[in-house]
Amino acid sequence: MVEPQPNGGDAEARAWPISRPGDPPEPKPAPSSPAGGGPAHQDSCVLLSPPSHEEWLGMEHRRLERYPVQASRPIAMRLLDADGQPQSRWFLADILDISRGGLCLLLSGPMQLVTGQRLQLDVRCHPDIGQLRVQGLVRWCRSSLAFTTLGMAFLAVMPRVPRLELERRTVRRDPNNEPWAQD
Repeated sequence: MVEPQPNGGDAEARAWPISRPGDPPEPKPAPSSPAGGGPAHQDSCVLLSPPSHEEWLGMEHRRLERYPVQASRPIAMRLLDADGQPQSRWFLADILDISRGGLCLLLSGPMQLVTGQRLQLDVRCHPDIGQLRVQGLVRWCRSSLAFTTLGMAFLAVMPRVPRLELERRTVRRDPNNEPWAQD
């Protein structure tokens, strides 16, 4: 496991959190136009369509500080039905940012998830989380033909933000072939 380092240095050797309390705030990206034509910021989740005025009213709704994630191991994720039973096979998701209350995830390919959809994550590749699996709810989802980004809230807020393990694999794996996925 790599310990967080102050801003600067080799990005590949650095684990999050990228900044610590007391560090000067990073500059905010310029606001994008309603059509999404504004500048992109390397550490933010990119929404493929802007939220409606009624949905956010231009305000930040998150209560817990988020930390951008760089080069962490992907986690396995599957959909659950209303009774908490598996509804899909496992698929991989990259973590874009994390807080004590949830994650922003990036998935390959299109996926339409509804707000409130229950999810199960297998997080055994990140032992500092202290659990093998966690459950959560989809808070928002944006999809294109190439990828899907989604915000997920944990069912229970974590007592602290865990450190994540860096990804060392060069080949993507199919989580359904792992022994733990056979249940």
